[in-house]
Amino acid sequence: MSDSCVVTAVYNYPVKSCRATAVSAAGISPEGIDGDRQLMILRNGQFTNQARIAKLATVATQRIDAECIEFDGGGVRLRHTIDPSGAESTIDFYGNAVAVVDQGDALAELVSRAVGTEVRVAALKDRFRRAVPLEEFAIVDGIDQSRFVDVAPILVTNEDSLRDLNARLDTPVPMNRFRPNVVVEGLGAFGEDDVVALAGNGWKLMRATHCERCAVTCTDQETGERASEPLATLKAYRHREGGYAGGVMFGAYMGVAGSGEVRVGDTVQVVRD
Repeated sequence: MSDSCVVTAVYNYPVKSCRATAVSAAGISPEGIDGDRQLMILRNGQFTNQARIAKLATVATQRIDAECIEFDGGGVRLRHTIDPSGAESTIDFYGNAVAVVDQGDALAELVSRAVGTEVRVAALKDRFRRAVPLEEFAIVDGIDQSRFVDVAPILVTNEDSLRDLNARLDTPVPMNRFRPNVVVEGLGAFGEDDVVALAGNGWKLMRATHCERCAVTCTDQETGERASEPLATLKAYRHREGGYAGGVMFGAYMGVAGSGEVRVGDTVQVVRD
């Protein structure tokens, strides 16, 4: 196997579970990609996501700067400056009690119309220590966070793995179904399973474990329509027993050591056992 691979795409998700933004370069640090998952969606006062509301895929978001995000929901656009003074509440975010700040009626109405159900949009009030009490996530357990990341700050996917999957499907799927932060090529199909780290310029991505997949992979990221693939096919040959979230594997969760910039076209060094 090659001792290097190439970054082919970088994505951030300014609003958790809304549509991705492809970027040519982004800052990267132990908290993840700059501008990633700054806001989240609430329904009935609780955290919700694209697995529960598929139409969130139709809400496009773009980070304008550190405090401003542009929304496009059904052709209605709104530039929103993150407001630290809204109504506060505490939510359960994957077992972590976190304080959030409501972002106002205008933004809630735009997103609610786009997805067809009443939701609110919230920002994180304060940094919090993200507890991930599973042994395979020890590398990212306890990291201070100012973003709404799931279990690890970076999700890496592999172009070679997608080609392997698409060769088994009647209708190929694009990489955006897997909502990665960093996409690489040159590892070989599912070579991300065996990587220890990927080393770039000033930063290193350290593999925690497999990313186990859900129905979001079956959601068209343009229309919000949901089907059974590619999850059904993945389950047939990429399933492990006793997984933390169903066991269907595609991609790798990674922590970050150091900081710098990750760019499309970067060659990164592959560290293996």
